[in-house]
Amino acid sequence: MNDWLNKPWVIRITSLFLAVLTFFVISFDNQDTRTADIGGIDSIFNSSQETEVIDDVPVSIQIDDERYVVSGVPQTVSLTLQGTVSVVQSTAMQRNFDVFVDLEDLEPGTHVVPIEYEGISSRLNVAIDPPEVEISIEERGMAEFEVTVDYTNLDQLQAGFELGGATVTPGTVTITSSQSIIDRISIVKAFVDVEGIGESLSISDVPVRVYDNEGNQLNARVEPDTVSIDVEVNSPNKTVPIELQTTGELSEELQLVSIELDQEEVQVFAAETDLTTINEIITEQIDLTELTESTTVEVDLVAPDAARLLSTNSVAVSIELEELTEQTIEDVEIEVENLSNAFTSSFLNPETGMINLTVIGFPSILTELSQSDFQLMIDLSGLNDGEHQVPIELSAPNNLEVTLATEEATIQLE
Repeated sequence: MNDWLNKPWVIRITSLFLAVLTFFVISFDNQDTRTADIGGIDSIFNSSQETEVIDDVPVSIQIDDERYVVSGVPQTVSLTLQGTVSVVQSTAMQRNFDVFVDLEDLEPGTHVVPIEYEGISSRLNVAIDPPEVEISIEERGMAEFEVTVDYTNLDQLQAGFELGGATVTPGTVTITSSQSIIDRISIVKAFVDVEGIGESLSISDVPVRVYDNEGNQLNARVEPDTVSIDVEVNSPNKTVPIELQTTGELSEELQLVSIELDQEEVQVFAAETDLTTINEIITEQIDLTELTESTTVEVDLVAPDAARLLSTNSVAVSIELEELTEQTIEDVEIEVENLSNAFTSSFLNPETGMINLTVIGFPSILTELSQSDFQLMIDLSGLNDGEHQVPIELSAPNNLEVTLATEEATIQLE
């Protein structure tokens, strides 16, 4: 054995193995904790480099957006990552980083600011395109403006008719922009094309436009950005509410969540003397006993004898129903009441002192429930030491059917 160890080639191989082992031990010991995302072995062996470009990276703005309006910041930028293959690929795939412009300490005005990032390993070289941008910071302004109506093709109304006026809903809009834009606003209007019109009509989703005193359209945020306009043409008519009629009742397993008409009003055309007697238009009756699920039905309107025309003969009624359903409330704690100071208590069953509840009710109620809505209690008054079966008392919201996993708790008093 000693002769074998004394051979030169054995000593050389042993020395080489110890040298390699020492190299690995020192290399692993010197690994920086920042390389944990790629692993120590990878950092030793993987020296291949890669460059990858990530397009459409969103840019966030760090500023008090309740006080300021910022322009000039691109919505997205391109990010170029350069480094070892594993780090580049994992960074590009996970995208656990943020790209932003920090404007917190800047005053209103024009500035050239860098586009920054965070959350990217320092082992990568990062280039952003563009690296910086020129931005403008202005004080935020907000004001309400009345919406007026303007008409096109006035000369092409049907013969014998003329415009009587228009009602805008809503009548005012809130406009938000830089204060300099707010100060320039002169008029806010919606346009209606009246070509060929021979009766009153309602138009929805009419865009709202904003102009300065020179007629230039301004770019600003308008809320709402569309309005509904009721245009009155001189022909006797009036708008009255639609009254939905129903009959019967839903089954006990169903509950009405909502019942809505796609429009709440209708225009009635009639003689002036008759219009004063028409205050609403009713629908044909909907039989609730026939409903088994949520649905949308088309219902005819019942026109009075005096009415010449209704702006619509039917309406769509959206009916939303919900069915009784079952839900489990887990791990509701059982509270101990009236325990004598001479004893301590412990639960034998359930051991955790908590049980599950099975609750039956309608989803609109169940979705709002939590453990805190239920109180479970056992009354230990008058009990001495030993093992006891105690009924569990329940306090729960109304309109629910609640079943306890067990009706009694086993308690040990000592």
